[in-house]
Parts: sequence; C-alpha cells; structure tokens
Amino acid sequence: MIVEDHLESLVSQVRDDGFCIIEQIIPASVCPALAERLLTAAEPHRDEQAYADGLIFVPGVINYEQSFASYLADERLLGLGHRLLGPQIRISFTSAIINMPGKQRGGWHADWPFNQHNAGHLPAPYPDMVMHLTMLLMMTPFTQDNGGTLIVPGSHRRSSNPTDEFLGVDPEAPDPSAHRVLGPAGAAVVFDS
Repeated sequence: MIVEDHLESLVSQVRDDGFCIIEQIIPASVCPALAERLLTAAEPHRDEQAYADGLIFVPGVINYEQSFASYLADERLLGLGHRLLGPQIRISFTSAIINMPGKQRGGWHADWPFNQHNAGHLPAPYPDMVMHLTMLLMMTPFTQDNGGTLIVPGSHRRSSNPTDEFLGVDPEAPDPSAHRVLGPAGAAVVFDS
C-alpha cells in the first residue's frame, strides 16, 4: 500500500504543480560512473552551436550509450506514466543535456510537442490535460549553487507557453513564481512537457 500511496502522491504533484521528484531512481554510488560514460559518449556527437553556449546536447544518446537504459523501467516511473497517460506509454526519445560550468540560464520554453518553435508541434491553445511527460535523470545533484533546472509550477495548465509569440511573454525575463528543481544524484524530475 505504501507504493500505491506514494504513486498517488506523485500523480497529484504532476497534476497540481506540473512536476514531481522521485529519488533513488539510480543508486547515487553509480551516478559518477554513468555520468562519465554519458559525457564520453556525448562528446563526439555534441551540437556545436549548443556547445558554444555552454551546453552539450546530444539527441538520441541511447544510440551511443545504453548504461542508463535499465533505469528507465523503474516501476515508479512506469507507474506514473501509466496513471497519467494510460497503459500504452512509450519512451519517445532520449537526449544527453549536460550544462557546462558557467552556462547561463536559458529562456523559458516548453518541451516537445508544445514548443511553438519546433516544426512538429501542437498548436496552442492546449487542452488542460497531460499529453506528454519529460524526465530528467540527475546524474549529479541539482542544487541552488550549480543551477538546477528552473520550472514555473502551474504553468502546465496554461493554454500556451513563452515560445508562442502571440502570448506576449518575454522568454528571457525572470518569472517571480519560478522554482529551482533540487534533488540528489540519482533522482529524477518528471514534468508535464
């Protein structure tokens, strides 16, 4: 029953706030070796434009490194996906996103399929329902000092996002309701894309 109660709590967090944090998806002791393997695999495939901005970004990283793959099947992650999206869930893509020291904050955006700058996107306005989830595995701790991901709780219920030029939101402006995701190495943050 504890697992079921915990799962219901995670579902409520995503529905209410737009995100949840699940600890110990990966044992913390394994994270440094996994991080090194991902960095080694990502380096030759990095996007040079992103790298110039202090970011190593590699779409489809699972094609180059599979050491993290078994953790994607964690029962809490799958249970959360099933509760929010139904029984026929799938992992649509894996990317390595590695922020280098000194990387500056990026602009506010939504992930696929809601980012209005992507060729394949859902046009706004969006219905008030979960249609896609994004998960970040924390290979290193996300802290106030190292620039853990910023999110705006409740923004998943808006009919559009800052990539929608008709919305009139400056994607570079600070948001007073922003929240920095904090968590230990091995945790995952799951959010409504």
